[in-house]
Amino acid sequence: MRQLIIDTETSGLDFDKDRIIEIGCLELIDGIFTGNKFHQYYKPDDIEISSESEKIHGLSNQFLKEFQTFEDEIEKFMTFVGDSQLIIHNAQFDITMINNALKRSGINQINPDSTICTLEIAKKKFPGSKNNLNALCRRFGISLENREKHGALTDSFLLLQVYNELLGGKQQKLSLKLQSKEKQLRRSFSKENNKFVCAKISSEEEKSHEEMLKGLHNNIW
Repeated sequence: MRQLIIDTETSGLDFDKDRIIEIGCLELIDGIFTGNKFHQYYKPDDIEISSESEKIHGLSNQFLKEFQTFEDEIEKFMTFVGDSQLIIHNAQFDITMINNALKRSGINQINPDSTICTLEIAKKKFPGSKNNLNALCRRFGISLENREKHGALTDSFLLLQVYNELLGGKQQKLSLKLQSKEKQLRRSFSKENNKFVCAKISSEEEKSHEEMLKGLHNNIW
């Protein structure tokens, strides 16, 4: 099963006006990161990045001016996505921003029902608590030491660790493997699967065995 951890950075929070300016994706196959990733910056065209947003991700119009817009390269992104299941923190926001860009480009939109929202999982798991990415990283002991600003690729790697913890973490996976092996051992050594074999010893074999024991007795330290 192919899944993608996805995070975006935008010029602001207005679904109609603002644009995607960075996307980061990590590929998972059967829940394991393959090392394959997608990362790209985009200029927001003639949209001015809000000061509030720039404080969060550190991306400016000046830095992004040499890149293409997301709409210009949206087909590359969709080719990477394919029909994979998307794992996103606050999926409603990211998917709405992506779908608005797809709509402007005349491309079929992503079905929100095909996504997994880690924010919704966290809210159910920890009701009444802060469940943004920073708070979840602190809860699970995931280091934020090298994260000065939000970044789509950096946050995707953090979300990968958070998602693993929300599913039960490495310890649960180890426990499940041990339980599975224990069940296999029980099946392997059950009375139904194992029968004692009665071996018959000839008189010659018995005599040879006695001579061997005498030799061991005479030469033992």
